[in-house]
Amino acid sequence: MVFVAKKVELPSFGEKLKRARQEAGLSIQKVAQLLNVPIRYLERMEDGNLENLPADVYNRGLLKKYAKILNVDNEILLGEYENEAKINRHLDKAVSRRPAKQFYSSRFVLTSRSFGWLFGGLVLLLIVGYFFYQLQFLLSPPKLVIFEPPQDFLTENKNVTLRGQTETGAQLTINSQQTYIDEKGNFNAPLELNQGLNSIKIEATNKFGKSTSVVWQIMLK
Repeated sequence: MVFVAKKVELPSFGEKLKRARQEAGLSIQKVAQLLNVPIRYLERMEDGNLENLPADVYNRGLLKKYAKILNVDNEILLGEYENEAKINRHLDKAVSRRPAKQFYSSRFVLTSRSFGWLFGGLVLLLIVGYFFYQLQFLLSPPKLVIFEPPQDFLTENKNVTLRGQTETGAQLTINSQQTYIDEKGNFNAPLELNQGLNSIKIEATNKFGKSTSVVWQIMLK
């Protein structure tokens, strides 16, 4: 005689709850109305989706009221719920204890070939940077700074000295008269003022034809 083992599946808490409701002749909508709860809570209970329900203390209070509507022993109903909740918590802990997958990134190894590429890229970056620096230098007008006298200067001295700095190698003119600048771009130009307002135009021009000019106002009393 051969014995064949059969797997016997016991009804879950949710299935028992649904069967008791149906035997009481109640729809899930009617129960939700009587308990004054969202219908989704009752659907989750019947589906065994207990982890998406509110806290246990709320569920126990709800089930006590539900037991009265179904005319069943609330202790039995609560016991079925707690057994199901324990099983779910046990399964959640088992899943959380599973080791997480480890992802390994390939380590970069510096070889002679990769070093060559790295060095070549660095050299190329320096060349491009120098090219853009020179391009900006070609397209930019020379700097021109006047140290003294200050703009809109009022003086009683007929003779003053104009001091400033411009770009090395530039040509400097003061009222169209070429002025000497030293190897650092500094200049000192003596001026003889006329009575009243004197407008002094200072202009610096580099070897690429770019120029910068300012007009200085000096008043002689």
